[in-house]
Amino acid sequence: MLPLSKNPPARFPERAIHDAKGPWCIAKVKPRQEKALALDFIKMDIEYYLPMYTKVTRRKDNNKPRKSVLCLFPGYISFSMHEVYDRDLYKTNRVVTLVKVKNQTEFKKQMEQIYTTYDLGIPMEPVINPSELPPGQAVQVVAGPMRGLNGTIIKIHSDHKLILSVDVLGMASVTINASFVEPVN
Repeated sequence: MLPLSKNPPARFPERAIHDAKGPWCIAKVKPRQEKALALDFIKMDIEYYLPMYTKVTRRKDNNKPRKSVLCLFPGYISFSMHEVYDRDLYKTNRVVTLVKVKNQTEFKKQMEQIYTTYDLGIPMEPVINPSELPPGQAVQVVAGPMRGLNGTIIKIHSDHKLILSVDVLGMASVTINASFVEPVN
C-alpha cells in the first residue's frame, strides 16, 4: 500500500476531461495495479483519469483511524489514446485488456460529472452492489456546487445519495441535500 503522500494524482495532466487530445479508452488492470499504472502513465506522458476516494477505517489493536486512498472504479483506469500504442501498455505487465469507448460523447459527459464532484472536494464512494439499490428517480442537480450534474437519487436511511454512473466503469455515490435536485422528465 502506498503512503498517502505517494499516491499519483487523479488526473494527469490537470485539465478538463473533454480537453483530452485523443479518444478515451479504458485499461482493465491486474488486481491492485491501478495506481502503479497511473505512475507508469506519468513516466510515459500518457493522459489519464483515475478517480479515487479516501476510506477511513479503525485499527483493531488500538482503534486509531487509518486512511487509505482507494480507486473509485477498482480494476480500471481511463486514458487518452493520443499517440499511445497498445504494445507499450502491455509491456508494463499491469494491463489485462483494453476496452475501447464507443460513445465518446456520453463517456466524457459521465466522467466529467465524476471529475467535477471530485474537484469540488465532495466525498464519493463506490457503489459496490448496484443490484441491491432500490429503483430510483433520474434527477438533475439544480442548486449547490454540483448544479448541472445528472444522476439517480435514492434514499438510504436518513441520507440522500446521488448515484453518478459511468456506463463502462460502474457507479459512485455522493451525499446530497434532496432539495437541491429536481426530477428529470
